Amino acid sequence: MDDIASAMDAFRHFTEPRDGVGNNPFRLACSFDPPLGQAEIKSAWPSSSIPDELVRAWSTSGSSVLFEDVDYGQWGLKLLSPQDAARRTLQESTQRPAVYRGDDVVIGEFLGDQDLVVFAPSEVGCRRVLVALPTDGRSDWYAVAGSLAEFLDRYLHELGDKYWEDAGQAWSSRL
Repeated sequence: MDDIASAMDAFRHFTEPRDGVGNNPFRLACSFDPPLGQAEIKSAWPSSSIPDELVRAWSTSGSSVLFEDVDYGQWGLKLLSPQDAARRTLQESTQRPAVYRGDDVVIGEFLGDQDLVVFAPSEVGCRRVLVALPTDGRSDWYAVAGSLAEFLDRYLHELGDKYWEDAGQAWSSRL
């Protein structure tokens, strides 16, 4: 799926808390902020060029929480607003300049842990969307998708499960 709006809209089927979503024991739901206009998006990034994929995402929902554990808050993915993404990107790139590149954008935070979703325009192939681990070097970050729409589509298909961790375990068990 290449269309970010379609990928985001598919999550709207989960706006009411549900038990038994996938293998998850928690009651999960998705929530969405209103879409943002070009001026609001650009105001968060006044000195930077914003990748078109991110503009399309924020034009669909200013921020959202996908498959949130509504009872305990220990599961789910928060897709950050442009302002929060700019702040978090600056924070991470300042704290860890050796692993973050100048065009990286931190676009998401996982609830209940410290992993981050990073949109990485300078990467190629399936490394354009990465899951950054808090202490690991960039080469150890999970390559999760070649586009934001692909990542969202796969995350939906897996009902919020961290599919990249399962793939890593399967791969490492073959060594």
